[in-house]
Amino acid sequence: MSSKHVMKVRQNLSQRLKQIGKMKLGQFLSLSEDKFESYLREVEADPLFQELKDKYHLIGYKRFRDVSERPSSLALKEELVPQQDDGIDVESLLETSPEVLAILKKVGNAVGLKQFTDFLYKGTLKISQIAQRCSLSPEEVRIFKDFINKFQIQSLFASSSSFMAPSTSSRFFKIASIEKGENGLLICPLDKESYLIKGRYFINYSRFEKLIAERKFTEDKINKISAFFKKLDLINRRTTALYQVLYQLKEIQRKFFETGNPEDLVPLTQSELANRIGICVSTVSRAIAKKSILTPQGEEKPLKFFFSKRRVENLLSKILTQERKWIKEGILSKPFSDEEIRKMLKKRYGIEMSRRTVCKYRKMLKVPSSYQRG
Repeated sequence: MSSKHVMKVRQNLSQRLKQIGKMKLGQFLSLSEDKFESYLREVEADPLFQELKDKYHLIGYKRFRDVSERPSSLALKEELVPQQDDGIDVESLLETSPEVLAILKKVGNAVGLKQFTDFLYKGTLKISQIAQRCSLSPEEVRIFKDFINKFQIQSLFASSSSFMAPSTSSRFFKIASIEKGENGLLICPLDKESYLIKGRYFINYSRFEKLIAERKFTEDKINKISAFFKKLDLINRRTTALYQVLYQLKEIQRKFFETGNPEDLVPLTQSELANRIGICVSTVSRAIAKKSILTPQGEEKPLKFFFSKRRVENLLSKILTQERKWIKEGILSKPFSDEEIRKMLKKRYGIEMSRRTVCKYRKMLKVPSSYQRG
């Protein structure tokens, strides 16, 4: 076999391996959040993970920028007193007894979230047991009892009304909330153990090579570690893709997050965001599928909500309607070019886009070029 033929075979094999890699990433990105988190727990529970992290210091975490835990007051409302789509207005209960927040935090830290949830909804513990375990003062016990009484009364009303109205569960997985921090907007995962808070895995390949050179590992061990690193790399690609999408949305839609006004939404397509991040549009599509976030105003928005062509089309139609009117009135001598429309979109509505993108939207509206309109 000639060297030229061997090279061609290698190239074909390399392309096939890359294609297989893309398919695996696509399937991995398509995993639902609960299945992905289950897979993560499995990986981190593997003894090899702990060995590589603690013994050999080959892996660690690299935190994502502008990602933070939620402010304690918000976290307590959604974590220590979990919402189960049961109609219980926990927020109003906490507002009538603001001092209960500190007690709930104390109880939650002492007994754990699961046991506290079981206590609220199943009555698995007694108040006296909790008071003893958490060393609550008589006054704290009184406040805590008062809160529990109000909670149980609301539970009774909610459970009775549930027989009359079928419950509906969200089709989206709430991944994080966007919160206003001291230095700007923050991405705050709803789960304090979220992989977004931990960040991506850092893999110290140079140290791995050094340990191999020092003969610290057998050949079999090297192969196992290499295969494990590939798993971590695949996880990194998914977590980083989602983080990049959230970060860019936070930056691009900053004004909307600050005001909550739909008029402040910046028109954006998935392909435009993909180009900005430097990933495939299919990766963006899979990363945002069936996921939602909470706005600073407390509204749940599917990630797909932030990718809408409708507003650009409406604004473009307004400009073209004005163009026809001005030509008819003799104010304008010739139609607007795509470049002029681009400048008007920026000046009037603060929308940044290229001339080519304006051309694309114009064609979607089936509007001829300025030369053909003239």
